Amino acid sequence: MIFVDKKIKISIITILIIISGFMIYEIASGNLLSYAFDEIGYNYTGFVSIPNETTNGGSLGGTYNIEGKGQKFTFNVDLRGAQNFEDPLCYTSSGLTGNGTIDTINITSNTIKDLLNRNFKSAMFQTPMTGHFDMKCAAWTGYSNFSNNGTDFLGYFKINGVDTDFQGTYKFVPDGTKIAVITSYTWNSVGQTNTTQVDRTYYM
Repeated sequence: MIFVDKKIKISIITILIIISGFMIYEIASGNLLSYAFDEIGYNYTGFVSIPNETTNGGSLGGTYNIEGKGQKFTFNVDLRGAQNFEDPLCYTSSGLTGNGTIDTINITSNTIKDLLNRNFKSAMFQTPMTGHFDMKCAAWTGYSNFSNNGTDFLGYFKINGVDTDFQGTYKFVPDGTKIAVITSYTWNSVGQTNTTQVDRTYYM
C-alpha cells in the first residue's frame, strides 16, 4: 500500500509540474507578446476617398497616416486642395488630426508578425481590441470609441462644430485592397433639435 501511495503522490506531483509549466509558459508568452507590442512602432499611410453624392459636386481625395507605438497612436487626414472649396470652419490645410489609445487588446503572435511585416490592415482586423480617440479639424472637435471582436469592427463618434453637430456610428469593412467605412449618422444645426439622417460610405 505504501508503494502505491508513493506512485500516486509521484503522479500527482508530475501532473502539477506539467500544469504549472503550461501556466508559466502562457503567462510568459502573454507578457512577451505584450512587451513586443509596446516596443514595436508602426507607421501606415494610405489613400482616402470621399465619393461625390451630389449632382454638381466633386469627390474629395487625399492621404491618411496612422503612426503609433504600442497602445498610443496619432493620425492625420490630408485632403489636398479641399481648403479651397470647403468652409474654413469645417476644413483647413492643416487637415484632420487626432490622438488615440488602444484600451484593451488581445495580442497574438499574428498581431506581432503583421506589424513587423507592415501589414497594418491585417493586424487591425484580426486583433480584438477596444479604444478611443479625439480629433480636430478647423473649428470643430470630436471623439470616438471603437471595438473589434475579431469579426465586426464598429465605432461611435460625435463631432461638435461651430454651426453643426454630428453623431452616429461607423463600421470598418475590408473591401479588396481598400477599407470601406460605412457610416450612419445624424446632423443638426447648433441649437436646433431637427436632425437630418445620413447613410454614407467612405473609402480608405
